[in-house]
Amino acid sequence: MNIFKKDNPMKLMLGLVAIISFALCLSLHAQNLVQGGDFESGMGSWSPWFVDKNATWAEPPTADAKFSITSPGLGSSTKALYVQVNEPGKYDWYILISKSVTLEQNKTYELSFRAISDVSKLISVGVNEDISSGSPFFSQSINISQEDRIYGPFTFIYEPAPKRPGIKINFGGMPGNVTVDDVVIQEVELENDYTPTNSLEDIIGDMTLPHEGRPHGVPDSFNWSKNPRRGAQQPPEGWTAAIAWGQLYEWAEGNPATNTRVQIRDMEMLYLSKSDGQWHQLQKSLRVNGAAYVEDFAGDVNKPADIRSEGDGSISVTAGGGYNFHFWPSAGRVQFPQNEIEGCFVTVQCRLILDDPAGVDDLADARYLMSVGGDWWESMTAVWDDWKTNQDMGIGRFRFITSEWKGYNMITLPTDEVRGNPPPFAGGTGVDYSPATLVEDFQLAQNYPNPFNPTTTITYQTPYTTAVKLQVFDMTGREIATLVNGVRPAGRHVVSFDAAKLTSGIYFYRLSVGSQQWVRKMAVAR
Repeated sequence: MNIFKKDNPMKLMLGLVAIISFALCLSLHAQNLVQGGDFESGMGSWSPWFVDKNATWAEPPTADAKFSITSPGLGSSTKALYVQVNEPGKYDWYILISKSVTLEQNKTYELSFRAISDVSKLISVGVNEDISSGSPFFSQSINISQEDRIYGPFTFIYEPAPKRPGIKINFGGMPGNVTVDDVVIQEVELENDYTPTNSLEDIIGDMTLPHEGRPHGVPDSFNWSKNPRRGAQQPPEGWTAAIAWGQLYEWAEGNPATNTRVQIRDMEMLYLSKSDGQWHQLQKSLRVNGAAYVEDFAGDVNKPADIRSEGDGSISVTAGGGYNFHFWPSAGRVQFPQNEIEGCFVTVQCRLILDDPAGVDDLADARYLMSVGGDWWESMTAVWDDWKTNQDMGIGRFRFITSEWKGYNMITLPTDEVRGNPPPFAGGTGVDYSPATLVEDFQLAQNYPNPFNPTTTITYQTPYTTAVKLQVFDMTGREIATLVNGVRPAGRHVVSFDAAKLTSGIYFYRLSVGSQQWVRKMAVAR
């Protein structure tokens, strides 16, 4: 039967709607944010790079590689990128390609690509907050086989503040030539059945009660082997950076499960402000990064961990065989406001999941332990120097992980202070955590009063802790005053400006955060 006959207008309309809807779905699905990801127009805006012998700063051995466009491409395409690795170099990032990609904060994306290698080869792909920086907030290591296939999709949420985001694919560190094609990043809708849990009693207990189980391979001589431990409640004077971290261990008495992984998400650090007595978010990361370290951290020996990306943008991992999993927020360290911190709170959500859903269900047999902590660092770039450049805030209680989401915590404040002013926490039974209370974007408000004589107030807000500068200029562009120049916490800030020494006229005030600027006009009236 032909539904498009003139005597069947309703069916005709429904058919056209279905076709248009299907075409729209295809159009949305095909929207690739990586322009030139198919290499049909050559390298385009992709930037190839490798650390050669002229890089005197590099740790040897250095690398040598050649990047070219090959034809035919992979799958049904006509062209692809071919990376000839002559000398792999010491690290995977010694040979890479990169390009900028436009991403929006707190949006969910899927990353995939097609590849083949002449030998089995491990490469990594990362998405950077700033394409000029070396540290990705999302990264995935993939073993490329000798078969042409699609890798991914790998789900991630772009959490950092938008700067110059971009993608990097690393080919160094081991021999093997690789052909890459159809690099795709697409925005997706995230299905979320996530229900976090935590409680004030768990937060207090995680600093006051003995471990539920002993972590495997941790010597008795370690002062955190049996109980949680408090460290430096506040940073040393002049230090500027901090980071939350966690550690996953098998139980000292054994872990019989063979088909169980630990899913980890939503690592968060908050600090209690000296000036306003309120808790402020310092960093939060859905996805964490980390590595497998020897259980006693001897010699800082580590290797890539068994990390798997999960559909909600988080990761899952295993530990064992003499190694733990030591992890931290994907964006790394964060700057904190100077002389502002009374104490810090670190928390993360974890649960057990099956490695192979079709395999044996041994979740009830799994014996994994989780603990979290935090470190103060001398600076954002300070290098580890046997505790000379960092100090730990403390180490929380090790508790067993179950198949239900649970919060694992560390707090630097004494118990009575925690009860008197508890931190906000996700899924709490005491103090509710409401993301709606957080500022969503930068704002610079009109000063009040305006015109004014001689004082006025300027209000601005920041959605996260960051370095800001607030300046006043005259009509010629000459700087009159710097009202703020430093790291400020997330939230609303009010600054007073005294123009007693200025003449009547028009002036401008400017808020600067990185490369972003907001400007408003004000008038002094005598």
